[in-house]
Amino acid sequence: MNDLNTKINRNLKIPYYHQLYENIAKSIENSQFEEGEKLAGELELCKKYGVSRITVRQALKELELNGYIIRERGRGTFVRKKIETHSLQKVSSIVDELKSKGVKTQNKIIILETAVPDERIRRVLEIGREEKILFIERLVVAYGAPLYITKAYFPLYLTGMIKRKDLAENSFTRIVTELLNLKLVHTKRILEADVPGREICRLLELKKSDKKVINYMQTFWTVNHYSGYRIIYFEEYFNPAKGKFVFEKDF
Repeated sequence: MNDLNTKINRNLKIPYYHQLYENIAKSIENSQFEEGEKLAGELELCKKYGVSRITVRQALKELELNGYIIRERGRGTFVRKKIETHSLQKVSSIVDELKSKGVKTQNKIIILETAVPDERIRRVLEIGREEKILFIERLVVAYGAPLYITKAYFPLYLTGMIKRKDLAENSFTRIVTELLNLKLVHTKRILEADVPGREICRLLELKKSDKKVINYMQTFWTVNHYSGYRIIYFEEYFNPAKGKFVFEKDF
């Protein structure tokens, strides 16, 4: 197995498991590991990084959820077939351009409900089996046409008194950092191609003649709550016929 950069910056407010996740993910993206190559075991990673086994397991869980690795019981952890991922520090879209030009956008709330999430979402949010979430599905419209859909998953205890009006009038960044007064300490975005289902096609008003492959983005926010670091998760589906998106990354 190739050597990893084994440094964990203990002065950062970023959780150790996120630092470990980013380290291994970057090594995979930079082809320091071959597809199918076996990674070090949990105890070896604990020793290399000087972190607990819980931290290692959290990092490996996130790597598995995001398609970097496969974990096989009794065999170990292996690098999965590569996917295109982007750790994006700054994202601008046609929505930003429209706002800068004074064009009005509209947020349409499709779903706003409390729910007990399925296992996939529980694993992403790192919450218990009985814990509830606030689920929001929102459509952003400009020039009378749909631009993108956001599905947001908030642990319910983070949401306070969020109202439908707040969701219709504010960005999620403002809702989290100003209305909920939560400090955003880490963000990760993964962009990939996706074939939309019937409901997404309906909301984005995609026609049979439109492109059937859209941009699908997953976003993971780590926020500092009084009870500790917590995760908020977003899924976004962009209209390929309407949206122009520019991605920038600092190196």
